[in-house]
Amino acid sequence: MIDLDGMVSIPYLKKAVFTGSFRKMRYLIRKQEIDGQDRIQAAVWPGPYIFSATEDEKKTFQDFEFSHEGLQSAVSWLNSQAEERFRTQDGEQA
Repeated sequence: MIDLDGMVSIPYLKKAVFTGSFRKMRYLIRKQEIDGQDRIQAAVWPGPYIFSATEDEKKTFQDFEFSHEGLQSAVSWLNSQAEERFRTQDGEQA
């Protein structure tokens, strides 16, 4: 399970991109301006490569409100993606 409490915050996202991995899933969380508003954008893709070296077709994105609650929602989404998309055939996490 991905738990980013104390590791990433709204002030951090104002200046930097947070990247990480969970088993075979890679992810990032960043600030993205969409329609003139700051949003949190989360992305997941299969490893082993970094974001810029992975084909766009393999990436999945989701946007959230740029707030603490939005960050919590983004982490919940990352966990749901890990659960739904990155399991092995025997049910274990990949």
